[in-house]
Amino acid sequence: MSDFSLTLVLQIKTSKIINDMAKVQQKSEKITAFGRIFFVLDKFDSILSSVIDSHLGLRSTLIGYQYSEIIRAIFSVFCCGGDCMEDLNLYLKDTLTERPQTRVPSADTVLRGIEELATENISYTAEKTGNVYDFNTAEKLNQLLIKLLLATGQLTEGRAYDVDFDHQFLEADKYDSKRTYKGFDGYSPGVFTIGGLIAYLGDHGVGSSDHLL
Repeated sequence: MSDFSLTLVLQIKTSKIINDMAKVQQKSEKITAFGRIFFVLDKFDSILSSVIDSHLGLRSTLIGYQYSEIIRAIFSVFCCGGDCMEDLNLYLKDTLTERPQTRVPSADTVLRGIEELATENISYTAEKTGNVYDFNTAEKLNQLLIKLLLATGQLTEGRAYDVDFDHQFLEADKYDSKRTYKGFDGYSPGVFTIGGLIAYLGDHGVGSSDHLL
């Protein structure tokens, strides 16, 4: 009788271990390859969002998306290795909405927001060749860049910095590309370095309507 009792006890104990192991393996959380972006977005919201909205103003007073949310979506696509804004809809939106109190605009809304911030090009005609070159200062967005660099501590107010500006020529056959002095059609994004930092200013000098963002 004692042997039987001992066997019965061992069987019950083994069954309990198996059940406990099954509970450990059960997971309800969603697994994503982009989960670490949440820590980056926490910093973005705590440091940059208020600067963006105070400088650009409120885009909506009701339920529409603010410019900080639009720029945060662009930032997320870049940080997660996206190639275009459609990647927001295809790969990232479901993940980003898992972050508490985070509203994620669609790719179309992001593109509309960028268009709202666009400014008109200034056109110049070369006397010798007759070629027309467009230049766009996007002054408000460039000032925002400086404010963001100050907010993140990458620049210090009142300190002097050396600035170097140049163009990076990119060959392209899109509808708004124009002839460059390099001998091909394309874009010429403006790039400047300031205090060891590199900033991309958008497509300048060859007729593109793209800007800082």
